[in-house]
Amino acid sequence: MTTARVLVAVALTVVAATGGRAHAESAEAQVERLASEAVNAYRGADYNRAVELLTRAYEIRQVPALLYNLAKAYDRLGDVDHAWDAYRRYADSADADPKLKSKADARLVVLDEIRRKKAAQQRAAEPKPTPQPAQVEAPKPAPPPTAEQIRQQLKDERARSRRRDRYVALGLGIGAVAFAGVAVGMSVSALQLQDQWSSQFGGDEAARRSLKDTAITRAAIADGFYAATAVAVGVGAYFVYRGFRPEPSAPSLALVPALSPSGGALVAVGTF
Repeated sequence: MTTARVLVAVALTVVAATGGRAHAESAEAQVERLASEAVNAYRGADYNRAVELLTRAYEIRQVPALLYNLAKAYDRLGDVDHAWDAYRRYADSADADPKLKSKADARLVVLDEIRRKKAAQQRAAEPKPTPQPAQVEAPKPAPPPTAEQIRQQLKDERARSRRRDRYVALGLGIGAVAFAGVAVGMSVSALQLQDQWSSQFGGDEAARRSLKDTAITRAAIADGFYAATAVAVGVGAYFVYRGFRPEPSAPSLALVPALSPSGGALVAVGTF
């Protein structure tokens, strides 16, 4: 009943606003009639009809009181956005009734909170975008080496090979010296045992036989180390040659694999 009384009061305000020329001006009379019908529709809970009538009346004449009635009708329909807009326009009007303006401001606070909650629910209901997998570009094939690069690679490889051969030759030389030292030591020991065997001529035959066998064994061991020394020296000499040989001055060719974006091939590279 309170809301209906307010609407009736607003309707009377509309009539007063149209003034004494209501009978003389059909537009103002129409506004009065539409406002009165809107009040009746509101009382009968036909809020859609009330919105329609009040909208038509406001289009004819922009009376602020019509906005308040329109906001109430929208509010009853649960149309938060249109109700908020009508309340806002009425509260911003310079001709708004102070008491109704205060009520409109209070309702705007409530509607603002409803709108914020509604927007938050809509955002939460929106499907989140599925992250797209990162595009990984295929690595570009390396450009094929130039002839100069291939020549430098061959040169570097020969240099590494010579250094390796020198280390091998050095190792074999050390081994040959060690083998020779053992061979000489065993030979000297075998000769000493042979001298002992000769000096005991006519003595204990078993002792002399033992000396002879030990001397023969040590001589055989010495021979083995002499042979190992010879092999180490021969192989070491070969690696010395490889490690210290000069760069070839005559043309030399080599087949080197070369890759390109369209395929691979063997490239004949030579030094001149």
